Amino acid sequence: MNSKPFRQAVMAIILKPDNTFLIGSSPRDGGYKFPQGGLEEGEDKKDGLYRELQEELGTVLTSDDKIIKLPQSFKYPYPEHRPYSEKYSGQELHVFVVKYRKTMSFVPQDDEFDKLHWIAATELDQFDFRHRKEAYYNAILKALKMI
Repeated sequence: MNSKPFRQAVMAIILKPDNTFLIGSSPRDGGYKFPQGGLEEGEDKKDGLYRELQEELGTVLTSDDKIIKLPQSFKYPYPEHRPYSEKYSGQELHVFVVKYRKTMSFVPQDDEFDKLHWIAATELDQFDFRHRKEAYYNAILKALKMI
């Protein structure tokens, strides 16, 4: 039994009115993923969301943005020999649905993402989310039921 804790993290489901959402291919982690990242020591989850979106995509959220936090978190295990796997069992995602606004821009800022895609829930199976797949599917299902 693994006694290591899960790393606390935030994830954004950026949702357009047509119910498509933003994912990106990740040269750093391989496969595809949602904008996400670990919380810093003592950081509020919503503040972490704002920081991660700015760091990864250059996206600046405003106080006018509609943001909904899902009531539950979603966990996935880390593969062995990956960053953080020495210290953590995996990642626990605190998921936020961010309603897209036309003035939002998304420009990958580092090696977190190279190509971005807007996809529908029916297209999830076409993308390799690797070890994150089950957590992502469960988060999307919950998000789409809430909105």
